[in-house]
Amino acid sequence: MSQNRLKYENCAIKKAIIFSNESDLDVSLTASPDVQYAESIFSDTIEVDITFANTVGSVNGKTVMEGLPLVGTEDVILAIEDPNGSVLEVELNVNKVTVIRKDTQQEELSLRMTSEEFIRNEELTSRVVKRYDGKISQHIKNILEKNLFTEKELFIDETSNNYNFIGNVRKPLYTINWLSKKSIPASDGKKGKTAGFLFFETANGFHFKSIDSLFGQEPVRKYIFANTPDASERTEQYDGEVVNMNPNNSIVANQKYRMGAYNTKLIAFNPFNCEYKIIEQDAFIDDDDGTVHAGKSLPKLNEKFSVTPTRTTYVLKDVGNLPTGKDPREQIKKNEEENFEVEQILNQAIRRYNQLCTGTMVIDIAPDFDLHAGDCIHIDVPDTGGGENDKQVSGRYIIGSLKHRIVEGKRGVTKLGLVRDSFGRKPAGGGMLT
Repeated sequence: MSQNRLKYENCAIKKAIIFSNESDLDVSLTASPDVQYAESIFSDTIEVDITFANTVGSVNGKTVMEGLPLVGTEDVILAIEDPNGSVLEVELNVNKVTVIRKDTQQEELSLRMTSEEFIRNEELTSRVVKRYDGKISQHIKNILEKNLFTEKELFIDETSNNYNFIGNVRKPLYTINWLSKKSIPASDGKKGKTAGFLFFETANGFHFKSIDSLFGQEPVRKYIFANTPDASERTEQYDGEVVNMNPNNSIVANQKYRMGAYNTKLIAFNPFNCEYKIIEQDAFIDDDDGTVHAGKSLPKLNEKFSVTPTRTTYVLKDVGNLPTGKDPREQIKKNEEENFEVEQILNQAIRRYNQLCTGTMVIDIAPDFDLHAGDCIHIDVPDTGGGENDKQVSGRYIIGSLKHRIVEGKRGVTKLGLVRDSFGRKPAGGGMLT
């Protein structure tokens, strides 16, 4: 067996234990299940699918479904190991049970498992109800710890802006994502330039990260798409090879325009004085605006199209609502202060989110359980004729989505959905790339 083949066949399911809700019974599924583990920067929590044969005799002479029995919300411990010996271990809960195939001889089940916080999010006792004052990043921490009761590690980028609000019995995860769109990073954060946060979970914990901080990372891996003889000779310079690649760096202009990726208009109405203001923002006005991009630059549009706004947002300014102050008198004095500066934040956040997936790529690599959603990696794609790397497609990408798949308990692959907001190859720090 070749060394390359070993990269994909030496995976292992170390643990796959389901615990009964009714008793101290449990069952191990390590024999030959198929496992698919998923993370995404666009998903609040991780998700795992396990498919296995529901055979008689698994639990006290009965099937897993009947013997535990499986009813949903069961505790699950999953630990999987890649060919390099890296172990990914998570604690989950069963959210969905599906009978895939059933006959007189055999039954096949699929279990959809999620984080405990995903299920707890539906409980009425977890709803966000009280008043919050101060920095948004602190609100995120409080909601995760006091509403979802998470004990997982938190990776929260500090925000520079304050925001006061009342929970209004919203679900915790909804509230966190709602606050993400109102946040500016504290580190070199510029109002109107660097707004936009993402909230997601990996095996390491929960992440509340600014888009700028994600694109500002140094790559943790460097790969090459080695489908040419010339590229194959250079693989020693890289951490691994891309097995399959499906790039989609195309832009459909009218779709980007419709979303407001390049130029947006905001009409903000002030209920305090009954005035309105129109704000337009062009993505290409200032190349040095403090925004961090993954690629070398944003695409240069035809000037006759880059000036006119293509999306209008109407918003009511947050004035006179929940002013900061220790007592009513102090709050009355600050009643004209704006709680959320929509003119400087909202327009840019809309544009930033719509630019996020300007370039996308789906690749398959050898199983690597040290990679996570939100990590930055570098991809080199040789030109069609071989030799030099394609400087338009190559470069830094953020892992937008990640799936580790193990088939029959041993053969594995890692599939990465990569995203970036711009084109071109930007050198990595430390002289790693030229």
